[in-house]
Amino acid sequence: MFKKLQNVLLTLTLWLGVSAVAFGQTANGVVVDAQGQPIPGAGVIVKGTTTGTMTAADGTFSIAARSGAVLEISCIGYASQDVNAGTGLRIVLKEDNEFLEESVVTALGIKRERKSLGYAIEDINSQELMRNKSANAINSLSGKIAGVNITQSSGAAGSGAQIILRGGTSGSESRDNQPLFIVDGIIYDNSSTVVGNSGFDGSGNAYTTTSNRVMDINPEDIENMSILKGPAASALYGSRAANGVILITTKKGKEGTVEVTLSSKYTASMVKDLPAVQNTFKRGSMQDTYDTAGNYLGRNEFRESTSYNSWGAAYDGPWYNNLRDFFRTGNIFDNTISVAGGTKTGNFYLSASAYNQDGVVPTTGYDKYAFRFNGEQKWKIFTITANAAYSQAHTDKTLTSGGLWGSSGTGSLAAAYLWSPSDDMTNYLNADGTRLRMFGTQLDPWDERDNPYWIINKDKLYDQTNRFTGGITVKADITPWWWIQARLGLDTYTQTAGNTIAAGSAIKQIWEKGMMSENTLNYDYISTNILTNFNKSFGDFNFNLMLGTSTDSFHTVRRYMMAYGFEVPEFYSFLNTASENRSMSHSNIRRRLVSAFGEFRADWKNTLFFTVTGRRDWTSTLPIENRSYFYPSVSGAFVFSQLLQDLNVMDDNIFSFGKIRASWARVGKDTGAYETATALWPVGTMPSGAVGVGNSWSRGNPYIKPEMTESTELGIELSFLKNRLHIDYAFYTNNSYNQILSPRGPQSTGYIFCSINAGNVLNKGMELTISGTPVETRNFSWNVGVNMAGNRGRLEGLPTGQNVMYVTDVQYAGAQAASFNNGNFMAIAGTKWNRDDQGRVILDDNYMPTYNTALVEVGNREATLSGGINNTLTWKNLTFNMLWEFRLGGDVINGTRYAMDAAGVSQFSADFRQKDLTINGVMQKKDGSDKPLYYQPDGTEGTAAKDAAGHDLKPVYEEKSKTYSPGQSYEFSGQTHSGEYIIENYYGSYYPKETANYITKVNALRLRSISLTYDLPKSLLKKTQVIQRASITAAATNLLLFTNYQGDPEAAASGAGVGGSSSVGFDYLGVPATRGFSIGLNITF
Repeated sequence: MFKKLQNVLLTLTLWLGVSAVAFGQTANGVVVDAQGQPIPGAGVIVKGTTTGTMTAADGTFSIAARSGAVLEISCIGYASQDVNAGTGLRIVLKEDNEFLEESVVTALGIKRERKSLGYAIEDINSQELMRNKSANAINSLSGKIAGVNITQSSGAAGSGAQIILRGGTSGSESRDNQPLFIVDGIIYDNSSTVVGNSGFDGSGNAYTTTSNRVMDINPEDIENMSILKGPAASALYGSRAANGVILITTKKGKEGTVEVTLSSKYTASMVKDLPAVQNTFKRGSMQDTYDTAGNYLGRNEFRESTSYNSWGAAYDGPWYNNLRDFFRTGNIFDNTISVAGGTKTGNFYLSASAYNQDGVVPTTGYDKYAFRFNGEQKWKIFTITANAAYSQAHTDKTLTSGGLWGSSGTGSLAAAYLWSPSDDMTNYLNADGTRLRMFGTQLDPWDERDNPYWIINKDKLYDQTNRFTGGITVKADITPWWWIQARLGLDTYTQTAGNTIAAGSAIKQIWEKGMMSENTLNYDYISTNILTNFNKSFGDFNFNLMLGTSTDSFHTVRRYMMAYGFEVPEFYSFLNTASENRSMSHSNIRRRLVSAFGEFRADWKNTLFFTVTGRRDWTSTLPIENRSYFYPSVSGAFVFSQLLQDLNVMDDNIFSFGKIRASWARVGKDTGAYETATALWPVGTMPSGAVGVGNSWSRGNPYIKPEMTESTELGIELSFLKNRLHIDYAFYTNNSYNQILSPRGPQSTGYIFCSINAGNVLNKGMELTISGTPVETRNFSWNVGVNMAGNRGRLEGLPTGQNVMYVTDVQYAGAQAASFNNGNFMAIAGTKWNRDDQGRVILDDNYMPTYNTALVEVGNREATLSGGINNTLTWKNLTFNMLWEFRLGGDVINGTRYAMDAAGVSQFSADFRQKDLTINGVMQKKDGSDKPLYYQPDGTEGTAAKDAAGHDLKPVYEEKSKTYSPGQSYEFSGQTHSGEYIIENYYGSYYPKETANYITKVNALRLRSISLTYDLPKSLLKKTQVIQRASITAAATNLLLFTNYQGDPEAAASGAGVGGSSSVGFDYLGVPATRGFSIGLNITF
């Protein structure tokens, strides 16, 4: 309560009042271009006020302005200009070449002109990031950049997000496909570390949502993010660049007075798109009854049922909306204060922030505190830059679902989704505070199901991360054409995750007195690099050479402790358990990467640009004789508009800019530490007391090589109407070969797995971005950006006998995440009904579908096309932004609906119990002797199943149909059964065997965010003599969703913690997506 009150008070103190001002005389003149032609429609505004006008058809204007005022003149296609107010002014506007000359941050933090690049690069500034600000900066990119696929894993407090650029490159679960993050020139670990279990690895006693470590950055501190999507853009990072790179540049002070900025925001979040729950049938089960002679008597309620499921009799109530009532409105308080300033020789930026979130699941929350200092000082030829950041994040979580272990570890969300609506879920305690057991002592505790309220109030699950990052850079400008730079960087954090299951819970018998575990990860990264750069011009040619070397050292220590059987109840300590009930493990991993790299650039008349890069890496993870690899790239750009302009054949009123670009690159993905060696572990104690050791189940491979990705990219950039309309199109192909896989082998070898190089992941795709300013007047402007991308990933070249790579053994709705040989990289593996060559379902003698239990490819989770539409409208001091996202195609497996159907709580399960079931299909035709018929070689029908050569003959099928009705009885499997029994049996045992019944090919249109910002007039703020800028913003996120999917298709059952083809597209009993409404204030003093 104190923390909430503290946040409310901090938020309220930031809401300040302001006043007004007015003024006197007239200024006039004419606005012309460089050729002296009048510019009609140019905006003329008295700077610092809302007073303005537009130039007439002859370029003239007249405006009221007091003595000493400054006029700001602007027009689309021209650079804005400030002039002192006066009479008879003649103002010449120069053409705006901002788009052509815009600089972007590229690999190693080097700034280059956008037009010179031979590859795709996108950047996004702080203003755009703040429009739909999230605790996770990754989420703020969603829908804004072509080819960037972001999946927000759930609505849980502190949940992470997965980001993939141009498709995944590795098929193995242990190989992360997310891009490399660089913050202020230093590698920044973005692991979605699972300290416990991901739930996608088959161990469910600690399955929960996970965060990704970029969440440790305060988004308010970010000045710019550059996304290097293609390998050519990221080639200078060598063996870490296969997945692309995201460069984050944080803020620094600007020359002038010191500024203090306060930012405060409150958000209310609530769950959305909950599945429909039936209110017709109560908990329990029904059964067909028979007399002692086996004669059918009817269908009756099974009185001794100990089922949690809702397959009981029809019921008039009362009914409980357990699922919806389980969630609450979440509250988020987000506050940041920063101080920034600078002089001609130095600058600084200092910030502190607090982000406090109460989750929509009771007792859950996420709290983050972050501090940052950036400083820069120039002295003679030297520039010294220092960055330091500290963050502390704490997440209180809850178990979500139970993985492979069934009831042992059934999470709060799984139980809440499946709890019978005929039972009050809030009734979970006995009078003495012990767990209320629904069936008394009829079931053993480990066969029972925990109540969700017991889980969130008694079982504790948390993680805490303390992180420090820092760097110092010294740059010496030796001459105007030569500089040298050295940088030292550090990234270190400790993450501790704890899990406590209370005594008396529905868990394994061995844990009946409670269990606790603690997993600690220590991560340390130190980098050093030295760069030198030479730049010279000779006539129309310009040359640039950069050389560098770097050393990266990684050290990871993991410690795991587990104990059970607490001697003193409710005192959760490892020391409160017997020593034989404790266990621990420890791992210590070190690896080092040494690199030498270079880049050569040449350009001619700002028209032709050529770049070649090379990097050689020496890695400690490979054998000495095989540890060095070379990663080259070549790119070029032809700015043909410059050539047309030089020839005076281009009318820039129509066509403003044109560039063709092309690139090729080879980059890699390093092997993990110790993958070349076979580990040993204790297997027992000898009579002498010595400890015996044996091989681990995974065999090392001393000849393993890093994965390689070769990429080719072609692109074109066009601008029209004085740069009011921009078009950027790219086509690319990526071939990621030498896949590091661990297929299962025969156990006779002594191992289960062995790492090998085999297989290719192929990605082909296109990206299109269109942006422009359709309307701009003195008081109104409309900017719109549309982006779309399509990628198709495939897996090829697996070794003989290996047809598929599974991300996990866990099945959701009978389906698994998989990559099939010569099939889709992001496939869904499942089962199918048997069909004839005409696609008709083959039925058995009970008219039930036959099926094959072998897993085959039944879906593809990769969208055919996805993108966003970003609109920004500004009228005077109001700015309105609306971001839409769309998705066409891509399959999602609805495991939530599957589980609710099986439990009898879904509306669908109530509907089919009350309706006729008609099954259509085919059966094999039989002769008069009831023998199956086949098409004979002469075209006739006969009973011979093989031809003379022993080949199978094609069966003869005939169409069949049968209807089963509630209230009727039928012969089924040699016994009389009710229609209800047969219908329930069909939907419980046969319907799920066609996995496609729970797969939706998704089309979706989402209003991701909407915001309205009001900038308080400077004329009002000036009178305070303190406030320089102030704005108020109201916003909403996830406001609307139009989709054919039953739920929210943005699903990743195991969050961002799974590699390979990931868990994207698997929707299974997770924390639902949330809708947020926020109000915020930003003030600069």
